[in-house]
Amino acid sequence: MTTHKYIIIGAGSAGCALANRLSEKSTNTILLIEAGPAKKIANISMPLGASSLFKNKKYGWCYDSKNEPNLNNRSINTPRGKVLGGSSATNGMVYIRGQQADFNNWESQGCAGWGYSDLLNYFRGIENNQRLTDQYHGNFGDVWVDDIKYNLDISNDFINAAIDRGIPRNNDFNGPIQEGVGFYQVNIKNGQRFSSYDAFIKPILKRKNLTIISNAHVKKIILSGNRAIGVDVQINNKSKSYMASNEVILSAGTINSPKILNLSGIGTKEQLKKLNIDTHIHNKNIGQNLQDHLTVNIAYGLDDAKTFTEHMSPAQMLLNLYKYTFYKKGLLTYPAADVGVFFKTDSKLENPDAQIHFAPGAGEYDKSGKMKPRSGITASVCFLRPTSKGHISLRTSNYLDNPIIHYNYLDSDLDKETMIKAFKITRDIFSSKVFNKYNPRHIFPSQHLNSDLEILNFIKETALSVYHPVGTCKMGIDEFSVVDSRLKMYGVQNLRIADASIIPTIISGNTNAICNVIGAKCADLITEDHPS
Repeated sequence: MTTHKYIIIGAGSAGCALANRLSEKSTNTILLIEAGPAKKIANISMPLGASSLFKNKKYGWCYDSKNEPNLNNRSINTPRGKVLGGSSATNGMVYIRGQQADFNNWESQGCAGWGYSDLLNYFRGIENNQRLTDQYHGNFGDVWVDDIKYNLDISNDFINAAIDRGIPRNNDFNGPIQEGVGFYQVNIKNGQRFSSYDAFIKPILKRKNLTIISNAHVKKIILSGNRAIGVDVQINNKSKSYMASNEVILSAGTINSPKILNLSGIGTKEQLKKLNIDTHIHNKNIGQNLQDHLTVNIAYGLDDAKTFTEHMSPAQMLLNLYKYTFYKKGLLTYPAADVGVFFKTDSKLENPDAQIHFAPGAGEYDKSGKMKPRSGITASVCFLRPTSKGHISLRTSNYLDNPIIHYNYLDSDLDKETMIKAFKITRDIFSSKVFNKYNPRHIFPSQHLNSDLEILNFIKETALSVYHPVGTCKMGIDEFSVVDSRLKMYGVQNLRIADASIIPTIISGNTNAICNVIGAKCADLITEDHPS
């Protein structure tokens, strides 16, 4: 057995930041464990190649939800990164923090130290923003944040159309006000993805007190009574145990953190007993409180407009490959979305409650479920603060088997009503006179939907995840919480959780940046508790 002061399970967005900050102190010895490989492939570095990794089992977990009853019993794809950098190595690279009210709401729920004024220092501290230099942004941090360097003209048309329909222009979604339309900032540096591994681990690989093992599956956390003392890991078909003298920190993500806890005998006694897992710590909250952003695509075909499809002819693709290979420029540097919109579905609301990811491309699903690209543009809209909650649970006691994921989307009337409103407002942008010159026509849905029932049925038939699952190891002080505000797990000594699973209520936007902050803040909390 090998002993380290700290063992971090998961080298994702939070785990990488945590390992970086903890290893700054030379007397700390840290073991960082990642289930996926260390080596990156071209599709990870190439921004437009991200979606090709969703079904790649070597670099992703390739999860699917159970059939969702409110989405016509469809199973929803749930890709999560399985590589150094975690989902930051496979995501859309959009940099959004969320709203100030999100974090103030956490604080009001009893999460002391997690209000906006507390977290702003962390957001600034990790940020290396290439354009914005004010009190809301940092310019010397780890995470490269930049403007998109290459846009198609039709994206500017969409911005102008949104402004024409009454949405204000916003050049900084992470500043004092989130509402508005504009270009996203992204984690792309010199035409290549800048993941949490690139930000936090790559620069410190020579630190002697940091050990990284990849292709290592954690089978369970080793407990001595109610104390976490190490982990059992499977590496190259061999089992090995690693011990932690100070703490074990679980940073495996919203799906895998509750899974590992359950495999370790921490969870609901009745459920574990059915799988012949001995219960060490009974905790009925593990895996509960699952939240996610559900999104629906609205796509239009346009005449005489250059979209992704027009740039993907054989000749154009050769040119794009040349530009990317030698100069890291051009179409292949595109993120998942270049234009963002944050808007209110009700004028009485204090803050935006809907978000659009716009991309100058479109596609249609064939009978096999595969997306076929076609000429057009797409706006994908989601409700930012859904009230429906699901859960994660074990399918079997085998650590290699996927867990059961049940999002329970659209379980509340508020979620349904807001999604319908958000759909209508998004569709209205396409009715702007800005698009008249393109003769817009329906792709998805294939015709105009008139009634709310028609729109709701379309949402049920087609809506997808934005890939923002959070909340399954809730932080708080109520009876449903798993960790306290110092990220210590209730009922288990020397075990913290630091990833998106601790988020009590989902934030109003993309989730990667807050995961970096969770990792950095966790390191400070640990240092405060272990000053020597």
